[in-house]
Amino acid sequence: MYPVKNPSRSGQRPRISSRGFTLIELILVIAVIMILAGITFGISRGVQNAQARAAAKAELAVIAQALEGYKSTHGDYPWAADGDELAKALMGWMKFSGPNAAITFGSVGASDVPATGPKSFIDPSKMDYSGTLPTAANVEPGTGAFLDPWGNDYVYQYKTSATGNWEVFGYHLYSVGENGEDGTTTAATGVFTRPGGDDDIDNIYTGE
Repeated sequence: MYPVKNPSRSGQRPRISSRGFTLIELILVIAVIMILAGITFGISRGVQNAQARAAAKAELAVIAQALEGYKSTHGDYPWAADGDELAKALMGWMKFSGPNAAITFGSVGASDVPATGPKSFIDPSKMDYSGTLPTAANVEPGTGAFLDPWGNDYVYQYKTSATGNWEVFGYHLYSVGENGEDGTTTAATGVFTRPGGDDDIDNIYTGE
């Protein structure tokens, strides 16, 4: 019998396979990576959206509290026609004037504003305000509105005049949500209806 030669003793190294991945194996690896990335992205987006909705609810509560303060001082909620007038009113720059039979809602005159500024019902620095906030308290802020976490104006709906046929008690205040769409309609009487579609499915209403 001849002795078996040990490769390690003869200075030879064990052979290492040089076979690489096949195309199918590479495709499978890439597919697994893409699936894991998709799951991670979905979870991350879900967490971010939940945080944004929580922030919107908190900001709606702040605006609602400011509206109650405004009503307590002026006798009614602001007759604001849009987000700019709502923000200006809550910062003290819009008020009611005139006799009961002809009450109007408009800007506060410069001569009526003290050096310390008008009475404000909200701290705009704690909100996302799309306008320009002045450096002096007695200077009116620039045109703008309070924005929700998705960059949309918070929606405020209430009567805009003393003769309005607003039949419901209170106002409507909400965020249109992530999709930025609002399928909700409000008639001149203040009756609140929802179409039941997907447009307003992610709306966030005050008090939720």
